[in-house]
Amino acid sequence: MIKKNVFLAAIAALVVLIIILSAVTLAKGPRTSSVELLEKNGAQLKVNDMYEGEMTIPNHDIPVCSYNPQDFKENKGVVTYEGGDSFVGINVNQKMGDIDWQAVAESGVDFAMIRVGYRENSKGRITPDQKFEDNIKGAAEAGLPVGVYFYSKAVTDAEADEEAVFVLEQIRLYSVTYPVAIYWEYDRKKDSDEVDENSRTVRCNGDQVTGFLQTFCKKIKSSGRTAAFYADKDMGYNKLDLSRLWEYDMWYAEPKAAPSFYYDYEMWQYTKEGEVPGIGEKVPVTISLKKYGG
Repeated sequence: MIKKNVFLAAIAALVVLIIILSAVTLAKGPRTSSVELLEKNGAQLKVNDMYEGEMTIPNHDIPVCSYNPQDFKENKGVVTYEGGDSFVGINVNQKMGDIDWQAVAESGVDFAMIRVGYRENSKGRITPDQKFEDNIKGAAEAGLPVGVYFYSKAVTDAEADEEAVFVLEQIRLYSVTYPVAIYWEYDRKKDSDEVDENSRTVRCNGDQVTGFLQTFCKKIKSSGRTAAFYADKDMGYNKLDLSRLWEYDMWYAEPKAAPSFYYDYEMWQYTKEGEVPGIGEKVPVTISLKKYGG
């Protein structure tokens, strides 16, 4: 039995959110869906999100989420899903420094998403993650399956293709059974939600960003690996055309007690503030809701 009670995530915010979620649930009755469909109106849907309330989202002819929010359970900061497959993972990069992967594995972590590299925001150069080889070898030696991701600042399809080629070359000699993901997001000003006007990505619109993700994932999928893209609620609803990306796995991010997104996704990052034995820095924690690698 995996000792998930050893695995400690940042609890305080989660506990508060769980209390709030419980209060809402008691007031309105149990929900079997985090996002309830209220009305179809051509290219748009009117839905009720358990956090946002009523909202209008794009209408895509793609699979929708079937996870029951009541089946997401928190125990000592670790969230799991009792309604199906549930595997606890972390995503790491060079900022975490040296990692004791044996301690990570013994803590109850099931898999790791390891950054291969990133594209510089200013000059746009592809830069390898300084700890990629140490991390992927260390995870393998500790018996942990891995996926990888690239932190993209692509502003053209050609750059996204270049990033995919780079990633495939870097992982050529390693066993990667979890997804190969592209992590693209708009740069924000320090300590603010405002978009950084000095960022090279600021002028990219949703149609273009969808193209970058599609280009990267198509190249990865053609290599025989599982391709994925990272997105939060705003990106998923307001920027991306998910109808062009449905054939690739979605790595959804929402720092809540349970995820709330209308369309289907395979992984959910629920915090960036996890604490894991063997790692000296805060670590993003993800649940895989799909069994990868057989």
